[in-house]
Amino acid sequence: MRTTRSQQLVDAIIELIDQRQLCAGDPLPPESRLMAEFDAARNSVREALRTLQALGIVEIRHGYGTFVGDASMTALSPSLLFRTRARSRDDLRGLQDLLEVREILETELARKVTGDTALLEDLAECVEQMRDPARATAADGRFHERICQAAGNELALELTRLFWDVYRQTESLIGTRSDSLVVKHERIVSAISSCDDAAIRRAVRQHFDEVRQRIAAVDRVAAHGQR
Repeated sequence: MRTTRSQQLVDAIIELIDQRQLCAGDPLPPESRLMAEFDAARNSVREALRTLQALGIVEIRHGYGTFVGDASMTALSPSLLFRTRARSRDDLRGLQDLLEVREILETELARKVTGDTALLEDLAECVEQMRDPARATAADGRFHERICQAAGNELALELTRLFWDVYRQTESLIGTRSDSLVVKHERIVSAISSCDDAAIRRAVRQHFDEVRQRIAAVDRVAAHGQR
């Protein structure tokens, strides 16, 4: 019953934020008012607020009060990283799942930004920076972020950042890249420039093919070792 009551309070506080149209940074009522409004014990209210803080929905500033958070997707990073690593220990299924979601998302976003000449110039600049090993990783991240920004989808931008960060932290499971970042991303730029849906799908798929090949190689080694 404790878990049920805690979840009820979590839902109630979220509804309160919505009903009062509170924005990120706005203060929430103090604990005493939340206790009275929801007829709840102090410990139950604090437990609900800690849950919401872990989700990025509220921000607890000790000595100042509780405020509406920005609900950033980064709050999900630890759980997604744990899930991906945990599921990938035996058969790399978690990493494959992450890769598949990234490919679906990035294919559709790339299809939305065809004809954007400013974007193409920015992407080409990112590709040039990838030629420098010291700047390659950061340029890779910016490349994918710029496509999301040009598509005008803020949620997709946050998800892409989240997936990209988690992938970078799990990539060690399959070793280092076997081909050039430049070549993979040049194909995407060319495909977006062509305004050809089929070319875009093909370029994005090829972008992830090299990772799939590394996953398959690791799986083959693991299967051989079990014989």
